[in-house]
Amino acid sequence: MKIKFSIFVIFALLLHMSVTVLTEENPRIFFAPQSMNESDEIIIPIYTKNLPRNNDGLCGCEFQFAYNTEQFTLKTDESGRPMLGTNEAMLVQNTDIVEASVRGDVVSVRYMDFGGEANAVLRDGPLFYFTLIPKNPDALWNSDDYYPLRFVPDSVNLITLDRAGFSLSGVSAEGIDTYVGGYNVFPDFEAPKTDVSITLKSRSSDMYVNRELKQTDAMTYVKDEMMIPLRPLAEAVGMDISWDCDNQTASLFYPYISVYFDIKEGNIYINAKKADLTKAEIVNDRTFVPISTIQAIFGNSLDIENDGDSVSLNFK
Repeated sequence: MKIKFSIFVIFALLLHMSVTVLTEENPRIFFAPQSMNESDEIIIPIYTKNLPRNNDGLCGCEFQFAYNTEQFTLKTDESGRPMLGTNEAMLVQNTDIVEASVRGDVVSVRYMDFGGEANAVLRDGPLFYFTLIPKNPDALWNSDDYYPLRFVPDSVNLITLDRAGFSLSGVSAEGIDTYVGGYNVFPDFEAPKTDVSITLKSRSSDMYVNRELKQTDAMTYVKDEMMIPLRPLAEAVGMDISWDCDNQTASLFYPYISVYFDIKEGNIYINAKKADLTKAEIVNDRTFVPISTIQAIFGNSLDIENDGDSVSLNFK
């Protein structure tokens, strides 16, 4: 028991230490849910992508995700532990070393293999899989209304092994939300194409969407840079937005893009990973975010024209 305890202490320290991403592209984990099988089950493998290249393998990971308990049942064993599956195509062959638990609608997973042998992941691919059972499979087959699996912000971490240096490195990773349904395909990570141009003026509540005036109830203002009302912008682009009043958290969802604004703590998470960005703030019961944060969320798919008095956001 002492050995087991010490391993988990080391594991916890590694996962919460300050780390540096070692690749040009962020390491990611994501689900690739498949269509329902003959038993009305949906097999959901968890994949890695963009693993650091100068390491001897992924020997551990930690993540949490939420699912819709009204539409699905998570397959568990007699003790209530989520059942993990593997096969010859999976990169983790021994799921006994994986800790998995479920509380409400949140599933917590972590594993560590200090041996770095059978379960050291040397390439991108599927680790192991979960199984979701639809409560109404007939409705699911005939609907395009998928329910996404949501990664919990700041919960996705990878542990990589350096045998030569006899060391482990913690790498904070992105978690890409995935849709669950009867018509799933492997994710391509390309956001849906949209042709939207949004223009806002400083100290004005007017918003022009493709040159058409949309009156909002929130006036832009300048604080180092222009602060933009979040909800009308998100709705104009087609993002789902939700507000948690108790925790003062705003959430944005778009295919392959999820953003969490923790207003109280001043933190922003893009694809469940903490981002070093200017914090959002609440003015007159409305959430505002700076232009630089909008740019960070959409990256190369967004061109911004800013003359100081007005801003045009051109989504490609």
